[in-house]
Amino acid sequence: MANEEMQRARAELKRAGADWALLSAYENVTYVSHFETPVEFGFYADTSYAPPMCLVGVTQPASALLINSGFDGWIKERDAVDQVVLHETYPTSADFSPRENFLASLRQALKQAGLARGKARLAVEERRLPAVVQRLLADEFPNLELGEAGPALAAARLIKTPREIDLLRRVAEINRFGQQEFLHQCRQAGKNHFEIYAATTRAIESQACRPLHFAADFVVGADMGALVNGPKNAITQPGEMALFDSLIRVDGYWSDTTNTVLIGSVPPTEVQRLYGETARAAFYAAVEALRPGNKARQVWEAANAVLVKRGLALPHHAGHGIGTTVNEEPRLLPFDESTIQAGMVFSVEPGAYEGPGGSSGARMEKQVIVHESGPEIFPDFEWGF
Repeated sequence: MANEEMQRARAELKRAGADWALLSAYENVTYVSHFETPVEFGFYADTSYAPPMCLVGVTQPASALLINSGFDGWIKERDAVDQVVLHETYPTSADFSPRENFLASLRQALKQAGLARGKARLAVEERRLPAVVQRLLADEFPNLELGEAGPALAAARLIKTPREIDLLRRVAEINRFGQQEFLHQCRQAGKNHFEIYAATTRAIESQACRPLHFAADFVVGADMGALVNGPKNAITQPGEMALFDSLIRVDGYWSDTTNTVLIGSVPPTEVQRLYGETARAAFYAAVEALRPGNKARQVWEAANAVLVKRGLALPHHAGHGIGTTVNEEPRLLPFDESTIQAGMVFSVEPGAYEGPGGSSGARMEKQVIVHESGPEIFPDFEWGF
């Protein structure tokens, strides 16, 4: 199949002057290879010697994905890369060495690419490149000039491809079921926080049809003013505010949504209404500003203006890009001069909080695709305010 993400990465790496790139950051390996780089924990964390890596030819169309052999069955789209190089990590004999197996596969890939002869510029990711790889490159491939790949890959990932949009829609739709269940669970008071959290997680995983790595802010009652995260071993009370910020990853792409509700379906107080309705209004002001040609800071300014008009202030970003990482560029901050472009995808999440000692606060978050004709909100679910 055509790999448009790889093509975009190559174009940006070429612009940066690279001949090859050796990628080791999970988000960039996922982006170019279509392999859902796993979150390593338990058995895989103990036995893997190095993270999955991808060698990408820039001046020539060649690529190799280097992975632990235990992940071989995880690869769905093998034709997204030219070669999959496996290294065994689980001991099979007394002299077994996961380190040497990994280095042998990396050495093989580099030599097959012709990087043992002649000079070439290899782009790497300094913050994610293992020291053992740096030593191998220095000792056995001294002809390589190393450069930084991070900015080129970040630039490639700014505008989403049609395939990425489809994946982002799918994971957002799965996340929507979690928000629906959260709203349902909060309509009646008297439930343990963990009961609500478990039901919401179950709703998400039942839609994904598999267990997921799941992260969430779950904040209830007196903790809302300063956003002290839960869940806690406590029972919900009628009239408490509750916030659920759900982050999930499916097929290598993220969804990030937030809703704020009132426990027990009771009318809000004036203070609760102020925070809940202000956060919702700020969300729509930010979405309206997400149009091609505007600056990222202008989106933040639009959201903040809603809060300032009501005597409040936006204490954090108004949102962020989302894709193979949950929080990526551009970021909707007062100093971000990035230009909004069609094809960008954001999680928009303005919030307002009473502060320590208070019990009111709200954050509203859905995702937005920027089109030439304007912004599209997804997924759509019922707000708590």
